Amino acid sequence: MLLGRDRDIALALNLILSGNSVDVVGGRSSGRTAFVRELSTRLEQLGWSVTRLRGVASLRQHPLAALQLVGLTAPNEQRIGLLRSFAELLEKRLAAPRSVVVVDDWDDLDESSWGIVEGVRRSLAVPAVVSRLEERGARHTPSGQESSTLEPAFVIEMSPLRFDDLEAVIAAELGGPVELSTISRIYAKSAGVVGLALAIATVAVQEGRLREVDGVWSAARDLWSSGLRGIVEAHLEHLGPDAKDALELIGLVGGADIDTIRKLVDWPLLELLEQRGMIQLVSSGSRQLVSVVPPLLVEFYRHEPLAVRRMRLIAFVDAKLGSDKGSITPQRPPEAPEQDAALVRLVQERARTGHIVARAQWEASPDPATALDYLQALMAVAAPADMIEHVISTTDPGTGDALSRAQYAVLRARWRAAATASLEMGLAELRAHGDALGDYGGIVRAGEVTLTCEWAAIPEDYADRLEVKEDMPDPVRAALWDAQLLVLVMLGRCSDALRVYAMYEADRRAGALMAPETRALHTTALMGAGFPSQAVPRAMRDMDEALGLLDVGAARSHGAVAALCQLAAGDNDVVDELVGTLFAAGPFPPTAAGQRQMLLSTAAVAAIRRGNVGTGESYIRELNAMNAPDGLLPAQSRSFAGAQIHAFNGQLGRAAEMLWEDGKRLWERGGRYAGTISMLNSCELVPRRNRLPQVVEAVAAQDSPLLQAHLAFVKALIEEDPDQLEQAFPLLRSTGRNGLAIAALRHAVRLHTAAGDDTRAVAAEAALNDYVRGLPHRRFDVDRFLSSAVALTEREEEVAGLVAAGLTNPEIANQLVVSVRTVESHMHRIIRKLNVANRQGLKDYIDGRAAGGLP
Repeated sequence: MLLGRDRDIALALNLILSGNSVDVVGGRSSGRTAFVRELSTRLEQLGWSVTRLRGVASLRQHPLAALQLVGLTAPNEQRIGLLRSFAELLEKRLAAPRSVVVVDDWDDLDESSWGIVEGVRRSLAVPAVVSRLEERGARHTPSGQESSTLEPAFVIEMSPLRFDDLEAVIAAELGGPVELSTISRIYAKSAGVVGLALAIATVAVQEGRLREVDGVWSAARDLWSSGLRGIVEAHLEHLGPDAKDALELIGLVGGADIDTIRKLVDWPLLELLEQRGMIQLVSSGSRQLVSVVPPLLVEFYRHEPLAVRRMRLIAFVDAKLGSDKGSITPQRPPEAPEQDAALVRLVQERARTGHIVARAQWEASPDPATALDYLQALMAVAAPADMIEHVISTTDPGTGDALSRAQYAVLRARWRAAATASLEMGLAELRAHGDALGDYGGIVRAGEVTLTCEWAAIPEDYADRLEVKEDMPDPVRAALWDAQLLVLVMLGRCSDALRVYAMYEADRRAGALMAPETRALHTTALMGAGFPSQAVPRAMRDMDEALGLLDVGAARSHGAVAALCQLAAGDNDVVDELVGTLFAAGPFPPTAAGQRQMLLSTAAVAAIRRGNVGTGESYIRELNAMNAPDGLLPAQSRSFAGAQIHAFNGQLGRAAEMLWEDGKRLWERGGRYAGTISMLNSCELVPRRNRLPQVVEAVAAQDSPLLQAHLAFVKALIEEDPDQLEQAFPLLRSTGRNGLAIAALRHAVRLHTAAGDDTRAVAAEAALNDYVRGLPHRRFDVDRFLSSAVALTEREEEVAGLVAAGLTNPEIANQLVVSVRTVESHMHRIIRKLNVANRQGLKDYIDGRAAGGLP
């Protein structure tokens, strides 16, 4: 069975059995050839004689080429006689009572072959099956010559496959089930065009972007590939230069309304692109938005290395839509990494065109729908606050459709809270505009809960306020699902979060509206629930995908979670690479405080743990300058990075107290997951037995194997029990805590050795070596908050220890059998690395580290 086309196949069979001709019409890669092949096979199985021909573009100018390719040959006669000879040969093939002629790629057929086929089949009353491109009108001749008579044919359109059908096709092609989110990506890129979807999957498998894990195919990276260029170019080859420019312009401005597009593209070109199925209009309230289909074409244009062409098109958009009033040039981040230069350029281009288009649409019709787009564009380019306030003050929030009014009210509230650092100011916006929204009031309720979580604490009545009902509009259900996931992850209810996410995805229409932040929350829940093998690659893949689409907000949401996962695994090198790319992508909108906090915190911690103290401190300064309160998700608290720098400077007691007190504050606000992590980090840094019961109780209140594994490690440290450390090892390993797993075995070796149990020490060390050999060839952070020790070489550690013991430089030189000048050189580097003032500061640092930093 041709998957997804069974009804069309049955209809075509019935039409042909009744003596009718059929035109199979579709765009490029729509599956026309596969359809006529299956139809021919079915007819042959029913005893029909099928004569198949195929048009070949290169042979279109060669008379009778298509007939000769199927084995019809005639003597070399005069032209009229030759045509008659071929006609007689074809008549013999079609003489059987049940005969049909099938012509694939009819558009590329040579005129002589089609003339003979048409003449013979008409005289014999033989039905024909013809596959042709959808942009052509009724069938006359392949070259476009009009015929005085035209025999009618029933049209079967190769429309895009439905989601379920495409899923079945891809699974059949790959030979196994495909992860739902991966199918969603393929469907979104291909718009259901089966040939494109199969091409995306095939190329992704070949390049390792699509992999089979535990019997399920899953995308490991962004699914765009330069290997798809040829397929995309085939979709564009029949367009003239003006039509190609028009299509790229529409893709460049991204979902603008028809009135704006009309200022850029003439009507005839729009009609041509619509006729050829390359654009579509989508209703959004009172607006008609224009988008390119399939979306893969937009990705193709974005990855084209034709900078001058893109500059020309952007200048054209600016000339048509721009004005001096309100013009903004997107800021380029200072010292953007060289490898991110292309990304930064593309992001700037998109931000500029997005700002120009959004401004033009708002100026033409200043209502909530256009204001929503314009405000988001202004925030994306770090526009001055007075410009944003001007848009708000001159837009009537009571006009337009209810959905736009609700979404606009939420954005206004988020802006107001961020601009004034006041939750009450934000909530006042929602209360002022949320009462008259009818069915769409749920979006405002979700906004209230989200804003309250971000600026204060989780509301006690969140469950009642976020209840999802089947009869709610799709965007309302999506907003409520989004808020539910946020609360559940903050509370550390990881299993519940995964369950709700599955329900959200199963709600297909609402799931299609899922926010990128929610997908990132799902990844966080996966990590907390003990599924690192799913969480880490998913976070990296989602970030790559978002960067490929130039969706910086989504990339940062996924990238922040990816950095957190990698930091938990002890892979600080990857964190550095991630945050470098994401910071280079431009300014953060003021409404994305939590996203920025997580990235700054993880970046600071990773930098300090690698010895890049100056870089880490600059991140901390930027973090402390933010006027938003600490977020309730992991790594959104200032204490995470602050404790790291204190620990690096030898102030372990101060670092541990900072983490403990902040953990308690987060817990009280409802950030139980983040709060518990902070308390565990405190106990890991300075193992205090009196705090263990509170941590045990906190972990028990949540369903997180990640926290349970960390607790097992902390308990073993406090008890100084090598057996417990070895028991914690498989828990840490299974939850992706590679650095902690290594640390657990190292501590076990140390404790076995100290107890004189050399046999157990050797066994633990062998287990450690086996584990390390099986890890990827990257460095893993084992020391974490004690990473200051890593910043010193073995000789520097030795010198520092002798200084702490009270030895002078000459005494150290004598003991180590080196010169005094060499000792002084070591001292200079040690003091610089540890950022201490003098020998006494170094002694205090070493003593504090040895004693666990106890006051």
